[in-house]
Amino acid sequence: MLNQPGQFPPPPPPPLTSERWVRQFDEIKEYGGIADSARTAEQTAIARFWTANVIRQYNLLGRDLASTYSLDLVRTARLVAMINVVGADAQIAVMHWKYSFLAWRPVTAIDPTAVIADGFGPVPGHDDGNDRTAEQIGWRPLITTPNHPEFPSAHGSITSAVAEVLTEFLGTDRIDVTIHGFDPAGAAGNLNASHHFDSAASLRAEIADARVLAGLHFRFSCEAGIDLGRKVAHYALNHAFGNRQ
Repeated sequence: MLNQPGQFPPPPPPPLTSERWVRQFDEIKEYGGIADSARTAEQTAIARFWTANVIRQYNLLGRDLASTYSLDLVRTARLVAMINVVGADAQIAVMHWKYSFLAWRPVTAIDPTAVIADGFGPVPGHDDGNDRTAEQIGWRPLITTPNHPEFPSAHGSITSAVAEVLTEFLGTDRIDVTIHGFDPAGAAGNLNASHHFDSAASLRAEIADARVLAGLHFRFSCEAGIDLGRKVAHYALNHAFGNRQ
């Protein structure tokens, strides 16, 4: 639905010499590691909740909303189309920018020895050259790092896009939804846990926190992904789906 994948360019990641870089490097190093982390048990549960299959999560949400609001067949199909097509465009856009910026993941920034000899070599900035950041050999994230670049956050993008779908479909930021996610006490791939969100803002805030707590993304990547997802969804909904209902 976009004119081109790069229609909404995000601002670049912060310079490696900036205070913002140092602050967010330290944040994820402290809270995102699998060992010796400052995370609470509740924060660990939040990080793991958002490892669920996001396509299943948001299609289940669409079905739940159809039941809650007693949507007829046409309006149900329309809502589910919004979730899936807008979500797909958000992911197309975010992957375009990931492979444009080629930013390194926290695991690579914190432990330079974590780079695997894959034939491509270290990403640019293998050493940040900043004496205010302390590397830590052996640091690993709570959740295994996906095999695509850091910036912007893909989950931030799709979750923010779905939050915008809900806002525009329901006509309010007070979305009042329950989303199902992964429960570490259950079987692999389960959607047994549930989190309630009163507002689109609270949903966006939790996904940003979750990816930092998982050790997967610097906060600036989450923020950029969230902003990108909102812009993609707002454009797509207004140009392809017309009014809210």
